[in-house]
Amino acid sequence: MREYLQENKAYHLSFLIGVVIALVIAGVFADGAGYSLVPWVLGAFFVGEIVRFIAWRVEQKEE
Repeated sequence: MREYLQENKAYHLSFLIGVVIALVIAGVFADGAGYSLVPWVLGAFFVGEIVRFIAWRVEQKEE
């Protein structure tokens, strides 16, 4: 797991920065209405990460 996180560090940091920016924009322009979408966005991200991690593990086992 540590290897996976180290290999994808830039991706995770860019996603975190994107989430912070999206929260700020939702708070300023939508008066907080965009905050209700945060659990959906984070949930989709985590499901995508699980799929990417499984694919990465399969690839590592093949090598």
